[in-house]
Amino acid sequence: MRNKILDLLKHQQGEYVSGESISDTLNITRAAVWKQIQGLKEAGYDIEGQTRRGYRLLKTPSALDEWALQQDLRTEALGRRLLLFEELPSTNDWLKSLALQDAEHGTVVIAKRQNFGHGRMQRLWESPQGGVWLSILLKPRLSLADAAKLTLSTGVALAQTFKELYGLEVGIKWPNDLVYEGKKIAGILGEVAGEWNAVQSLILGVGVNANFPLQQLSPELAATTLLEIVGQEVNLNGLAATFLYNLEKETHSLEQGDLQGLIRRWTSFAVGINQPVRIDRAGTVYTGVFKGIRENGELILSHEGREMAFSSGEVTLRAEGQYSPN
Repeated sequence: MRNKILDLLKHQQGEYVSGESISDTLNITRAAVWKQIQGLKEAGYDIEGQTRRGYRLLKTPSALDEWALQQDLRTEALGRRLLLFEELPSTNDWLKSLALQDAEHGTVVIAKRQNFGHGRMQRLWESPQGGVWLSILLKPRLSLADAAKLTLSTGVALAQTFKELYGLEVGIKWPNDLVYEGKKIAGILGEVAGEWNAVQSLILGVGVNANFPLQQLSPELAATTLLEIVGQEVNLNGLAATFLYNLEKETHSLEQGDLQGLIRRWTSFAVGINQPVRIDRAGTVYTGVFKGIRENGELILSHEGREMAFSSGEVTLRAEGQYSPN
């Protein structure tokens, strides 16, 4: 019912809609209309009411809201099926169960908070209220090897989103972190759902530290939030919708074979290119210069006069003076 009322208000494009008109159209009482309007106001909708004129919608909430997010969507598929929860253990795990039930391409699961979110190598991901914690189900027209590159595409889409919306020069820290001035602001986790030959489904989990103070994260995490950087709360619905739009563009580009374009875009945002780094692989430390990535996403390290390649699942990149995850 709330969404039907919002649809009526949106249709009038800022003009007043009488309570009687809403009541007659939806076949509910005037008292029920008033109750729904109060609930929408409590959810963050700016709705003006005037006697004998009715109600008009002035502004949608900045907090995550299913109807508001759907109004901002510009995608063909991503987010067109959208599930928003107050709390989940993990959006990736929830979406995995939906994938096994043949959920459609582009299905998005969002939680306002997670209590058991996890990142690469099952590291705990702190996910308080006010962040964007979402997972996307993709069924791309790609081989498994090429589909794995969608984690690169996701990093590019996120970095582009921060730049477009807030003018922030956010860098991609190989393999799956985004950082601002050396501090982590977002992370990515890609997981195959089931056997690729049978299911061909990839789940991309994304976490963005957004509308909460830094004090809500453990102090040992070298992290930051959009609230800390921008100085005010941002619209989470616009953030999620813009990211999904950019990711869909990147996905289409990769499906069309533009791998070199992806590598160029990724490299333009990369942190540490041509700088000395330390790589810890299974307890063995390698030092050298970070030269970029191969087409398969492997890191290229110039080490003692030769090039070495490292895959994302086995190393941790550490550059002097820059953020490194626990």
